[in-house]
Amino acid sequence: MRHSLFKYYDQRIWAETFLDGEVLFRSLAYFRDSEDAVRGDEHEGTSRFLPDGGLQITNQTQGTQFTLAEYAFESTVKANEIFVFCASRRFGDDLVKEFNAVVAVEIARMPTFCERIRAALPPTAIFRARRVDYYPQSQGGNPRWALPDDIATSKLEKWASQEETRFIFSLTDALAFENVKCQLSRQRTRTPAKPEEHLSHLLKVGSLRDICRLREFSK
Repeated sequence: MRHSLFKYYDQRIWAETFLDGEVLFRSLAYFRDSEDAVRGDEHEGTSRFLPDGGLQITNQTQGTQFTLAEYAFESTVKANEIFVFCASRRFGDDLVKEFNAVVAVEIARMPTFCERIRAALPPTAIFRARRVDYYPQSQGGNPRWALPDDIATSKLEKWASQEETRFIFSLTDALAFENVKCQLSRQRTRTPAKPEEHLSHLLKVGSLRDICRLREFSK
């Protein structure tokens, strides 16, 4: 069981649809803008660096340093061009409650699941399957900022209890090295949602009932 993944569903019909081979991927932008406290994350698709005490800025021309206490360094991917399907490595009552789940699907053979996703994608698509890396926003010295696939499979440490594994793909160059937008970002209110970026992609991979099973539990 330790090698299994679990997808939690709040309606049985969606679990059955998944078992029949319909795997729904959504854009990172969809989760970025979602107001669902469990699935929504305003920093989705963004790597954020905010060290304790603020950003230390060096002016190379003048040879001076100063601190920007209210700013973070952010590196953001093209969140509308990267699609994600999420599952957890853990089966637990707390996650059942957190996701308001009535059933879960256990994915028992991840390599086979990945093979079927790849087969359903165009040959030019870029596909990754990775454990999510949870990090503190004070973490420095990480090359993640230049790697869109790392950013798409990373989240701030407050989400660590979900123990996610992510399946991501892009039909464009959105996962290419340094294909990111870097900026200094001031503490602010949440960025307005962009519904036009809330895209989805339904992959039909064929029945998954040979490598998955339904896990039922009472409310």
